[in-house]
Amino acid sequence: ITMTGAVIARLLDCGVDVTLHSSSGRLRGVLSSMQSKNVYLLLAQVDAWKTPHLRLELCRRLVLSKLASQRALLQRHALDHASQVCSAAVERLAALEQQALTEPGPDELRGIEGAGAAVYFEAFGELLTPPWTFPGRVRRPPTDPVNALLSFGYTLATAEVVRLLLRGGFDSRIGVLHGLRYGRESLALDLVEELRTPLVDRFVLRQLNLRQFKPTDFETQEDGAVRMSDDARRDFLERWEELMMSKAPRTRRRTPAEVVTSTRLAKPDDEAEPSSDEAPETTTWRYRMEQQVNNLRRFLLEGAEFETMNDTILPSKEQ
Repeated sequence: ITMTGAVIARLLDCGVDVTLHSSSGRLRGVLSSMQSKNVYLLLAQVDAWKTPHLRLELCRRLVLSKLASQRALLQRHALDHASQVCSAAVERLAALEQQALTEPGPDELRGIEGAGAAVYFEAFGELLTPPWTFPGRVRRPPTDPVNALLSFGYTLATAEVVRLLLRGGFDSRIGVLHGLRYGRESLALDLVEELRTPLVDRFVLRQLNLRQFKPTDFETQEDGAVRMSDDARRDFLERWEELMMSKAPRTRRRTPAEVVTSTRLAKPDDEAEPSSDEAPETTTWRYRMEQQVNNLRRFLLEGAEFETMNDTILPSKEQ
């Protein structure tokens, strides 16, 4: 896709950001019509990164929310299809949630997040219908259609968050859960963690199980990477945009006692009450991401709670 200078100028004048990607989905850059002048937010972000209890609070909330989303998806399938594999994974994820409530530092929480991902993806293949199979999570490059769609979706979600962070005045390279690494958008990856399962994974599963894609929609490259064909990529992007403008789940508030650890499976709560500042009629996925970035800004500048999608009520400041 090419755009003339006049088109780019018009988009910027209208406040429309443009994200530029490679054909495999890699984010190359963002053209943004607005750049925040709030230098105090950047200073607060750096101060939070240097403050152990603030980093710990953010890490704990993000890890708990991600584990809860993973468990809810597998829990639904275990109940609807009597899957013993998913039932066992649900119990292991619940135990990790309980452990995440008391871990003393970000390093330990990163370990729990990694353990949760391993448990989750061991059971992920149970959620697919033929002809699709899942060999486990394979990245850089993805070597099968399911991993190709997951990676593409994660990249698009990360690009959305990067755009919002840049517009909001954050430095997207300063993350807490992912830490610092040269050239990595660590803060965006932090915020995307809790969006992976409810946004990307559910979307990919729905597209595959509803047969929106065929095995012939994928091509194997010389390096072994599996990519979507041009037509399949266009279809994916059209449906992705529909998803981003569709209604997102409401914020769920849980006490530590409500983190399920028993062997009894219960239906996930899909009717949670919205938070006080939420407008349900406008709560699209794109709005949800913007709200997430605003929550982080209030946490850093005002000391407010950082609420996640599956929020566990914790002390606002952990010493």
